[in-house]
Amino acid sequence: MKRLLLLLLSAFSTGRAATPLDPLLSFARTQPHDLAVSTYALRADGTPDPARHALNWNDTQPMPLASSMKIVVLAAYAHAVTSGTLNAQQPVTLRDWESFYLPGTDGGAHASSLKALGLPADRSGRASTPDRTVPLDTLARFMIETSDNAATDLILSRLGPQAIRQTATRLHLTGQDDIGPVAGMFSTWDTPRDQTALLTMTAAQRTALYWQRAEQVRQDPSLRDPAAVQRRARAVEPATAGALQNRSAPAGTTGDYAALMARVLTGAGLPDTELQIMRRHLGWPMRVNPGNDEVFTQLYAKGGSLSGGVLTSNLAFTPKVGPAAGYPLVVSVFLRNVPAGQYRALQDSLEEALLMIAIRPDLARQLTDALGTATPKK
Repeated sequence: MKRLLLLLLSAFSTGRAATPLDPLLSFARTQPHDLAVSTYALRADGTPDPARHALNWNDTQPMPLASSMKIVVLAAYAHAVTSGTLNAQQPVTLRDWESFYLPGTDGGAHASSLKALGLPADRSGRASTPDRTVPLDTLARFMIETSDNAATDLILSRLGPQAIRQTATRLHLTGQDDIGPVAGMFSTWDTPRDQTALLTMTAAQRTALYWQRAEQVRQDPSLRDPAAVQRRARAVEPATAGALQNRSAPAGTTGDYAALMARVLTGAGLPDTELQIMRRHLGWPMRVNPGNDEVFTQLYAKGGSLSGGVLTSNLAFTPKVGPAAGYPLVVSVFLRNVPAGQYRALQDSLEEALLMIAIRPDLARQLTDALGTATPKK
């Protein structure tokens, strides 16, 4: 997100031999069924503006979400705080926060959370002051801002196993899987006896197993030992890891996520208190990246990745400059089964590609054309 100012401006450039859209176009041509896209401009009521360009491809096809699922966890949290079920200022010890922390599995997200708070950490990334407390809302912040998995799981544990299903129903997220704790999911993926079974389970069965395993992680410190965590992770074959990540992570649709981001952007269909909580946390790029306010009136963002081949990203924004100045825009793109040789290029270019297809109709048409000439599924 640090580059979003430059990305927005570069989206207007033309005549380059290669553009950040190229990796996505290449993927679209060869794996159209592993790509889902929703992008459109918004009317004041949060619905698509038919006078502006739109692109929807596989938008009702459930795809693995990676950390994009945390948008729905945030919505459940915002509702619980508004209803009084949770207290956003309730103190949480760092020890409780880290009872779901699996060192080395989050790309340094938890260490980044502690650094942002000015808190010392040990070599494994755990807090050196475990008895210190922070408000529950701080965990909601880092669930989105740094994509802290342990913060997500602590919030899920306070919400309870029914909260995500209730949130999906309340927000009409018709393609949304239930969501279980990340620590439970990762530790299940790393357990050989569960790997084959996971691929034949229903989403509900997997989620129940993730909750069960997360409770074991919380209660047994040996399951959070850095060396043990890394040993289990290294024992998983890359092909197995890819299959698990692409087929047993919580899934959702770009149609649902674009519509939810549209509610956050326009304020339509969300109670004011819930809206303010979601905007405060999803609006983190405006807070942490000075300069974004020069080109965006509003900017909300959350994405995710899994190294076995999953990339997702969601943006909702109103640009101040360029051909779409003043128009509220949403864009969600989900990819699965990304080949290892394409993963880094797609990961590095995806945010810029999203901006490009959301802002410029001609670039959206390039993606539409790529999908139209796609290799048929065998």
